[in-house]
Amino acid sequence: MNKNTWHRFIWRLINRPVTGYFRHWLHFETKKYTLPGPSLVISNHTTNYDPLLVAGSFPRHQMYFVASEHLFRKGIVSRAIHFLVAPIARRKGSSGGDTAMTMLRTLKKGHSVCIFGEGETTWNGVTQPIFPGTGDIARIAGAHLVTYRIEGGYFACPRWSKGVRKGKMRGSIVNIYPPEKLKDMSSEEIARVIREDLYENAWERQKASPVPFRGKDRARYMETALFLCPKCFQYGTLHGEGDQLKCTCGLTLTYTENGTFDPPAPFENILLWDEWQHECLAAEDTPPPFRDKELTLYQLQPDHSQKRIVEGTLKLVEDMLSIHGHCFLMKDISNMALVQKHIMVFTCQGQYYELHAKGPLCLRKYLAVWQQQKQK
Repeated sequence: MNKNTWHRFIWRLINRPVTGYFRHWLHFETKKYTLPGPSLVISNHTTNYDPLLVAGSFPRHQMYFVASEHLFRKGIVSRAIHFLVAPIARRKGSSGGDTAMTMLRTLKKGHSVCIFGEGETTWNGVTQPIFPGTGDIARIAGAHLVTYRIEGGYFACPRWSKGVRKGKMRGSIVNIYPPEKLKDMSSEEIARVIREDLYENAWERQKASPVPFRGKDRARYMETALFLCPKCFQYGTLHGEGDQLKCTCGLTLTYTENGTFDPPAPFENILLWDEWQHECLAAEDTPPPFRDKELTLYQLQPDHSQKRIVEGTLKLVEDMLSIHGHCFLMKDISNMALVQKHIMVFTCQGQYYELHAKGPLCLRKYLAVWQQQKQK
């Protein structure tokens, strides 16, 4: 039995019971879809369970998922996952060239591939930009392009949160583009239709059709998403506890089952707050001198192993990151991304590094500064 035959067998064996459990647990509604042939399936990304939810929509069509490289560092668990479903590794905070080539080779062999176009789950409930080069891959792959959108996931499992809130989720195919049509489109046109098909604004949908999402500790770890207080204008003073978000200055807001703040001032929801805090950070003449304690710096080796470098306080001073004597100029960092809530990954002068926080910590502010300096 060759590898692909084995993967198809496993897909058919475990798809129904495994995906059925998660659909029931997350109150996820979908149809059983049929692919027209080898396909590049591209979905938006709202929860860590999205691969299982998408897989449940295509029970008869085995596909290879592009997954974070961190999935390959869990010892026997990683070996079991690779043996059963062979995901395609994507190293966040890097160019992703190797991943693109593996995807193309897989599609050219007549197999289907699923990728989450944003590369990471959304922090604020709105679909983020897709990978650069996604339009190129779709155009030259010679496969059907299938766009798939998940709705309701942000309120069920916010990226910054812990646990699941019970409400309602759904997923469906938006469009199918045959390879003949893709050949007549430019890569930019393909990227545009992908963005339009995947776009989801959780707040607009919730406002139009409110759905309560019930769960405990609804505001816990919200400080990993929000880094600037609108009352005292201080960075790093927020803390989520129970259903409330508090600041050391006395600001107290309740995060409701509908995903809004009570009272609704200064901001009704996280999206408005997030847009404001990024605007404030961009308006700074020089970045604030951020400091966060108890982080560990690692360097990733070619065999996916980690080499521990140092532990200490992470500092941002003007245009440089430093931790216990190890310094990285922002201009030398070519790629940067966040993994889960507590890991920041980046590529600097050809070397790949990771910063791990021990507890809840907002690393988004460092990413925001790097993105703004890169745009300038």
